[in-house]
This record gives sequence, structure tokens and C-alpha cells, in this order.
Amino acid sequence: MTYYTLHHLALAALISLMATGAVRTTTAFVVSHQTPAAVSRTTSRSETILSMSTTGETEIEKLLRMARELRAQAAESENEAKEKLADKDADKKTKLGGLLNHLFYDGSKGHDVGKPETAINAKSVVVQKLRSKNPSVDTLEKFVDWMDDRRDVAMGYEHVASKGDGAFAYVKREKDEPEAERLFTLTENLLDALEVIDGEPDKSNGHLGGGNLAKDLRQRLRSKRRERDDQFLERQNSIVEAQTIKEGKSKYEYHDEFLDDREGTGR
Repeated sequence: MTYYTLHHLALAALISLMATGAVRTTTAFVVSHQTPAAVSRTTSRSETILSMSTTGETEIEKLLRMARELRAQAAESENEAKEKLADKDADKKTKLGGLLNHLFYDGSKGHDVGKPETAINAKSVVVQKLRSKNPSVDTLEKFVDWMDDRRDVAMGYEHVASKGDGAFAYVKREKDEPEAERLFTLTENLLDALEVIDGEPDKSNGHLGGGNLAKDLRQRLRSKRRERDDQFLERQNSIVEAQTIKEGKSKYEYHDEFLDDREGTGR
């Protein structure tokens, strides 16, 4: 979809340039110092460009209209892509929220109904519900990722986000400790219940059982959090370097000042 949008924008720009070039050509025939032959050729071309189409438009007007239409189509395509992405995200939240409610709460369909004060099902009940639902490994991976992402938000972790112009900026979220604790507890309870099922002799066949699912999901979460931290540090370093360049300092000068500040605090 991105390629489609850029393609249309490129066509629109090309047509606009063609139209601009046509305008310049139409004024060329009034220059008096050209030879008669040159004036004749230019005049003939200008008359062709300015000739009226069957719709009553000049060629220039037609090209400009086509450019406007292409820009409108590109904008419409971009909006459709955004809407599809939003619909996909809403569908994901509905499905995963329904799974969460089924495992830990009252089984309601749709979004997560839990609150920090809402009682959750015991591990034995979660094991039973996992067996009855029998979610795939892919679904469980998406589920723990979704839960962990939500916990990050609730923890109010400072992160680095793109500003859309190639630069990055710090973003600080509001912390919600009870919600973060709830999501952490639910994730751990899920993994504990999966460990019980992993101890059973049945093979997974892409679903529950097989002996390693809980272990693999825990490793997945550790890798995901490590990658998040690495990305934060990398983008943080980019911001520091950009700021030092803007202030006319070298990164070594900045580093020396940082060390001086730490030495001054006695830490």
C-alpha cells in the first residue's frame, strides 16, 4: 500500500511538471528576436498545447486536473490503509481480550474486563480452560506479547519514539502500578498453568503440551524485553549525539562533562 501511494504521488508530480513546462512553452512564441522558422514551430506547438479538448479544457487544464485526481486517489489509498490497520488492531484486541476473559475472568467476549481489584481464576481453573480452548502456539505468543506491551505502558516506561521526520524524542507515560501488577500476575499465572500442561505426555501438534511451551514463552519475553532496552539505548545515543552536534560540542566534550558531573556528586 505504501508503494501504491508513492507511485501515485510520483505520477502527480510528473504531470504537474509537464504542465509547468507546457506553460513555459506557450510564452516562448512572443519573443521577437527568434528566427521566423523558430517562431513558427513554437507557435504551432503552443497552439497544439492550448487547443481545446472535447470537454472544453485546454491540455494544461487537463493535465492539472489529472494531477489533482491522482493526489486525491493517493490520499484516499493512504486513509484506507490507516483504517485497515486500525480495524486489524481492534480485531486483535477483541480476540485476545476474549481469550483473557475466558482464562481468568467470567468468559466475556470482547475487550479485557479485568481490573486490579477483580478476582482471577485459580491456576487449576486456568489449566482446565486452556485444555478446553486449546489455543495454538502462535496465538499464545501473540497473547503474551500483547500482555507484556500493555504492562510496559502501565509501568510508564520512558521510551524513545520517532517524530516522523527521521528524528527521535523521549516519551514519558503516566505510571499505573496496580494495572502493571495485574498484567504481570496474569502473565505469570498463564505460564505456570502451561507448565502443568507441559508436564503431560501429550504432544503439542502446534497447540498445547509437548514439554517446552512455557519455557519457550518465558525466553520469548526475556528476548523481547532485552531488544526493547537495546533499542532505547541506541535511539537515546542518537539523540545525545544530535544534541551535541547542535550545541557545537564533540561527543568527547559531552562525555567529559558527564564524567565531571558524576565526580561532583561523589558517586
